[in-house]
Amino acid sequence: MSEKNYSVSGPNFEEYIVCPYDRVHRILPVRLTYHLTRCAKNFPSSKMVHCPFNTTHLHSVANMQRHVIECPNRSSLERYKLPDMLPPVEPRSSEFIVETTEDWDAEPPTPTYNPQRYCEKEFIIRNPQGAPPAARREFRERERRRFLENNQF
Repeated sequence: MSEKNYSVSGPNFEEYIVCPYDRVHRILPVRLTYHLTRCAKNFPSSKMVHCPFNTTHLHSVANMQRHVIECPNRSSLERYKLPDMLPPVEPRSSEFIVETTEDWDAEPPTPTYNPQRYCEKEFIIRNPQGAPPAARREFRERERRRFLENNQF
């Protein structure tokens, strides 16, 4: 059996992958795992097996042994099993670096907002919650006096 080519050629097909079950299916790489799960139900008699290193790699039973030896995802398992035997992995460089002068740990230049203090200074009608009736009456009377003293009523 020959090795199947999973890439698609032609215009606007650079990012698509051909389904190993049905050559007509073109799938985006991010949707491949979901598609393979659904498509496998339509082909229950296929003799395709999943790679132990990457479940999106599907091959026939005959080709699987060769694929396991050559699989690009095998290095992650080897690195896990024998971390001292392999050279360290180079960290992926970030695609972009944003330079900024902001310091998020510094205190803001203005004081924080306190709604209680703001309502006491400005002329906002307030309603005391959870206070007994006598305390509510006293609060309303204080507010009336405050509004009348400042000609806001």
